[in-house]
Amino acid sequence: MVSVPQIGFGTYLISQEDVVEPVCAAIQAGYRHVDTAEGYGNEVGVGKAISKSEVPRDELFVTTKLWPGNPAWGQPAKTYEECLAACEQSLKNLSLDYVDLYLIHAPFGFSAGLLQEQYRALVNIKERGLAREIGVSNFSVKHLEALESAGLPTPAYNQLELHPLCQQTETLSWMEKRGCLPIAYSSLAPMSGWRAQQESGKHRLGEQSEVELAKTLKNVATRLNATEAQVLLLWGLQKGYRILPKSTNKQRIELNLQVQALGALTQQEMQNHESC
Repeated sequence: MVSVPQIGFGTYLISQEDVVEPVCAAIQAGYRHVDTAEGYGNEVGVGKAISKSEVPRDELFVTTKLWPGNPAWGQPAKTYEECLAACEQSLKNLSLDYVDLYLIHAPFGFSAGLLQEQYRALVNIKERGLAREIGVSNFSVKHLEALESAGLPTPAYNQLELHPLCQQTETLSWMEKRGCLPIAYSSLAPMSGWRAQQESGKHRLGEQSEVELAKTLKNVATRLNATEAQVLLLWGLQKGYRILPKSTNKQRIELNLQVQALGALTQQEMQNHESC
């Protein structure tokens, strides 16, 4: 299995026009994993930043994702051939010969009965050398079992919303038994000002859990002389997740990468985060 760097730079909600500068800043700061997606609409800009950085290709880890279509939104689920074409277009957008990790962005093909076909396309993409490794994103147990029942290889990675208020224990347990590793996104979702209008797994636990976690975060941040964002990132790393912090602010980009130098949460602090 291809190893994903522990800390990557996320680019969700950064426009094509705005993405070059922060990706360049992230690479300059020391990030060696950049995460993008067909659905983000910024692959061309990410590719420009990678070229501009002049870091050798084999020293950078690049993830992008197949947008599988979404029948619920009036978008037909992509067929096998359309998935192959989408990967080739992503590589053209990024100005790369291959990506290090190619994921199905979401299991939207499930309802159309095309999930297995889409993943078979990814297997072909890996065999052709267009991606060094393949996986999925936002897949629950039923989606993963659909691939398993079809005799398809277990995804190497599943990129999921993971933080103290969205722990996804059932899915993670299934993955652990089969060697599918988690990559965490939205690590900062528990913070009160985080994308207030965006739906998130944290809302399932209610306001009281958010209040309790806020107190825990503040206490740990004070002890470590860290920001609350850094504490959440450190929690994810100590859980063994790869993380994908995102920012367009150069100082925060650097602070997010420095999280491993802060020390560690105690066992009790980890438990306090997880019991909110």
